[in-house]
Amino acid sequence: MSETSATFGGWADRLTYILAQGQLVALGVLFSLGVALFLWQPSLPSVPPITQGILAALLLFGPPLFGLFVTGVRKLRERRMIPVHHINGVTDTREKYYVEPKVWDEKTVEGPSPYNVNDGSAFEVREFDWHDDTETLVVRGCYFSQLADSKLVTVQAMLEDIHSDLVEEYLAANRLRGRISKMGLQIQKDVVNEEAEADERGLMNPRTTVKKRFESAREDAEQNATDGIQDINGFVEDYADEHGIETASGPPMTQEQAAEQAATDGGREQ
Repeated sequence: MSETSATFGGWADRLTYILAQGQLVALGVLFSLGVALFLWQPSLPSVPPITQGILAALLLFGPPLFGLFVTGVRKLRERRMIPVHHINGVTDTREKYYVEPKVWDEKTVEGPSPYNVNDGSAFEVREFDWHDDTETLVVRGCYFSQLADSKLVTVQAMLEDIHSDLVEEYLAANRLRGRISKMGLQIQKDVVNEEAEADERGLMNPRTTVKKRFESAREDAEQNATDGIQDINGFVEDYADEHGIETASGPPMTQEQAAEQAATDGGREQ
C-alpha cells in the first residue's frame, strides 16, 4: 500500500502543491533562511565565503524581487485587458473580470449590447458566462445601452404616458370590483331578454349586451364611487397634521424647524 494518498503521486507533487497554494508562506520561509544564513555565517569546508554571501543574498532579496516582478507583470497584463463589470441585480453583487481583447471581440451577445462605462474604457453586463470547453464568452448587456439622450427622453415620456393610462384603468377596474357579482346577474338577465326578444322578432342577437352592461356599470361607478374620496390636498394636510409638518408657506418643514426659522429671521407673517 502506498504511503501517499490518491490525490498526490509522490512528495514532488506535495511540494508543488504547497508552493502553488502557499506562495507567501514559501517566500517567507526562503527569506527566513536567508536571514539565518546571513546572521549565522557558518564556515563550511571547501566552500568559499563568496558562495555563502551569494546564497544569502538570493534568499534575502530573491522573494521580494520575485513578488515585485509578479505584481508588475500582472499590472502590465491588466492594462491591456478589457474590464467587464458583471452586475447581478437579483443578488445585488458586482464582479469585475479582465477579458483579453481577442476574446472580447469574438464574444457572443445574447439580447441587448453591453453597456459602455468609465468613459468607454470598460463595459457592464447583466450576464457573463465563460465556457472553458469551447473557450467562448457569452454575455448579455443592458437595455437602452445604445440610446442617445434624446431617445431616452422620448422613451421616458412614452413610459409616463402609458403609466398614467394604466393607473386610470386600474382605478376604473378597482371601482368595479364591488359590482362584479351584481353585474353578472344583470348581464345574465339582459342576455336572456335580448335572446327572447330577438327570437320573437326573428332577428339576430346583437351580441353587445355584455359590452353595454359593462360600460353602464363603469359609468355608474365613476359617477358614484368618488363621493367618499377627498382631494390630494386633503391627504397632504392630514399627513402634515399627523407628522407635525408645516406646509402653509414655503417648503415643507416640521413645526420645530418652522419655529427655529421664525426665531432666526425675526418671525413670519401669518
